[in-house]
Amino acid sequence: MGSLGQLNEFVKAVSDAINSQNIARAKLLFRLDNPQAQQAIFSLSQTTPAQLNGACKRWLQQPWSDITSQHLQALQKRSNGQIAQAFSIYMGPEGPAKKALTALSENPQSEYMCSIMEQTVGNAEVLAREADAQLMLEGDSSKSKAVGGFLQQCISSLGPSRRQDERGRQRGYLTLLILMTRVYMRLNNVQGCSQVLKNFKQNYSGEVFQTIPAAYRVSAYYYLGRTELNSDNISGGIELLDIAFRECKADSENVKHILRTLIPVSSELMSAAYRLVLGLVVCERAVCQHSGAGQLCINIV
Repeated sequence: MGSLGQLNEFVKAVSDAINSQNIARAKLLFRLDNPQAQQAIFSLSQTTPAQLNGACKRWLQQPWSDITSQHLQALQKRSNGQIAQAFSIYMGPEGPAKKALTALSENPQSEYMCSIMEQTVGNAEVLAREADAQLMLEGDSSKSKAVGGFLQQCISSLGPSRRQDERGRQRGYLTLLILMTRVYMRLNNVQGCSQVLKNFKQNYSGEVFQTIPAAYRVSAYYYLGRTELNSDNISGGIELLDIAFRECKADSENVKHILRTLIPVSSELMSAAYRLVLGLVVCERAVCQHSGAGQLCINIV
């Protein structure tokens, strides 16, 4: 298949996923490591920008055409080791993350729009981490600081859900809070993490939070639990991490992350860690009672 053919195949796959509203398929296609996308970007060195835009516009309406075009351009830069340039494309005013956020703001009921926003904003956070890793010897964390500022803008722009039918906004806002906490932790910004925790408590009551898919609840409880531990609220941190553990499948990798956070904190936590390990061994929970709890949309790492 020719290089332009590989590009067309990828764009057509995106179009098919969008038209059928296949959320899982669409998120997979927009992953940074998607194999089909990797095949498509190999053709970009032999493809003009006009051909790329033409292929996207042939199969996709806006904003999907621009999101896909910019996504592929960023992937090409990333594959060439130009991580900072890839990050700049993703974070631009016409970049995938901003476009997807705007689409969700205009359609707050759409869980489909929310999924694309989650993936593209998550990609921006990953690119920031990778770009800073390249500059590690210089102690430069500018890209993480930049994506932190961007996430703050996203949180302000999207705003919390005020209506029960705004499931897309409800889930998307929580995703942004989780990503924001992850960035703050990487920057050792304890005060920022505490502010996110306060935001969470204000906008996600018990009843509202139980309507969120379990995968998101596990991520939220994990990062919020770590925030409490970092703020020396040991009992509060244990409580939240314990809830995260109980929401997981027994064989989930996330259980290891949770225990790895608990055990080293202090000797005071050892009894709680032991209790969690014992629960893992004794309770044969092959599947969590909440669907999807073992498959996090945002890995707790």
